[in-house]
Amino acid sequence: MRLWCYLVLLVSSLLFAADRVWEPDALLGKPFGTYGIDAGEFHATLVHYPFVDSLSPKGTVLYIHGFNDYFFQRELAEKLDSAGYSFYAIDLHRYGRSYREGEILGGLRDISEYYAELDSAIAVIRDIEGDSVPLVLIGHSTGGLIASLFASDRENGRGIAAIVLNSPFFEMNYPWIVRAAGVPLLSLVGAVFPDLPIPRSDNPNYGISLHRLARGEWDFDTTLKVIGSLPIDFGWLHAIHAAHSRVQEGLQLQVPVLVLHSGCSFKDTEWSDEYEHCDGVLDVEHIREYGVGLGASVELENIEGGLHDLFLSHEPARDSAYGKMFKFLESKL
Repeated sequence: MRLWCYLVLLVSSLLFAADRVWEPDALLGKPFGTYGIDAGEFHATLVHYPFVDSLSPKGTVLYIHGFNDYFFQRELAEKLDSAGYSFYAIDLHRYGRSYREGEILGGLRDISEYYAELDSAIAVIRDIEGDSVPLVLIGHSTGGLIASLFASDRENGRGIAAIVLNSPFFEMNYPWIVRAAGVPLLSLVGAVFPDLPIPRSDNPNYGISLHRLARGEWDFDTTLKVIGSLPIDFGWLHAIHAAHSRVQEGLQLQVPVLVLHSGCSFKDTEWSDEYEHCDGVLDVEHIREYGVGLGASVELENIEGGLHDLFLSHEPARDSAYGKMFKFLESKL
């Protein structure tokens, strides 16, 4: 009887998977495929790099991008695939492939807005890969903030085998007095007047350090990941401040966490060669300070010469980031 029930469940799962239509990815091309996710009022897009190894994967990865970002890191998918991991990424609602005309690119009112689409993405992945394959979350910048709180609010990481954070966004990169007084005050304004825009400087230097037509090595759609800064409003600030406050109070993640960050930070309105080997967006001391409080098993690794997105750094630094990530995953899965 138990065998019969198992066969029924297996056939049902295969039929359900067969009904799912994966479209060719218009941005990265073959072999990447995309699958649309409708989660309540939001639309997200799951991106898949098919795992072709004859053996089952060591684990399966779900990558979560940052603010002013979308998934375009082909090399990351290829590296993980070569190391034995099946790979998925999600373009969150109002970002990248999921953006719809009339939306505010990157608009946000609460970090938990992303939970339903992440739950749906994981359900799709489980349906394809099975429940026995370890699940790894990789989050970059704001994606690292989202991954941390999502795991915390899903029974402190139950069902997740490991989390890798690539320069997670745990604090605003402002002077102390602005962080201590200005941001909390403006956050209160955002709770009442969320749609008010916040003036900010349009610093293009991080984007210049990345794009191959400037000083970087990478090609990406500059309408989906702009070279300068996305506009923000008080509602976005309120949501991010509330998320930062939770992380800074400490989480109780039971899943092992790897926190990767650059060896230095640099921030200036004028271009400098420092942007080619330092984090030009966040303060790495903030990452270290709040990273250690994420849970019971946290490892912090410094990547000398790393940019804000360590996997988009120049080759020696990104090879170091890959090496430390794979070493961590091999030890934990």
